[in-house]
Amino acid sequence: RQDLYYRLKVVEIKVPPLRERPEDIYLLVNHIWNRLRKKIRKGIESLSDDALDVMMRYPWPGNIRELEHALEHAFILCHGDQIDFDHLPTEIQDFSRLHKPTSYRGSPDEREQILEALKSTDWNKAKAARILGISRPTLYGKIEEYGLAR
Repeated sequence: RQDLYYRLKVVEIKVPPLRERPEDIYLLVNHIWNRLRKKIRKGIESLSDDALDVMMRYPWPGNIRELEHALEHAFILCHGDQIDFDHLPTEIQDFSRLHKPTSYRGSPDEREQILEALKSTDWNKAKAARILGISRPTLYGKIEEYGLAR
């Protein structure tokens, strides 16, 4: 029906895409994990550090539904007690191979690394934060701290 949109749009809630709030991924993974353990009933106890790292860096174009799909995919493929990188969907593995993390971790040349990431993304702060492996709010704080301006 043509009026369905207007029937559903009583209150509009704007939620930024998952790629802009990587700090939520860990919480969402835990929530989805608990649901899948009940649904699939496998003895999977943990997610490897490599798998979690890739999931934290992946941009999630399909948002939470894609995250749910990726975890369910991994649960189905895993026959051990830990989900590893190899259990993740192909598109996430391919992303990881193409987008290696930088060595950023608050090093002495932090200002230069931040500036380089900002320049390489044409000052797109969400992309720069993903490259650096930090949240956008942290990046905004660092930009202010170092007096970086375009």
